[in-house]
Amino acid sequence: MAARRTLYLLRQPVTDMTRSLLPSADETGAVRTASLVLLEQAVESVPVFPGPIYMLASESEVSGHAGPQQVISYQELVTFITEHDTTIVL
Repeated sequence: MAARRTLYLLRQPVTDMTRSLLPSADETGAVRTASLVLLEQAVESVPVFPGPIYMLASESEVSGHAGPQQVISYQELVTFITEHDTTIVL
């Protein structure tokens, strides 16, 4: 049986990782099963996350972006949502 894939959509920066619902960086199983998309104010502060991290941003936010996150479009976000078994909005 294939592992269930979870997409996390983060709207606000994480202020306390101990109280966050995001998987911790230590959860090695989440590397292949979890993805994170940063939305809105969350693009300002990137949390530690075991899987791939993407950023949905306007062109003005992208121009000043220097992090390792891949910038995605709204159409790509919709595709991500359909490709994952579960979507959690935080």
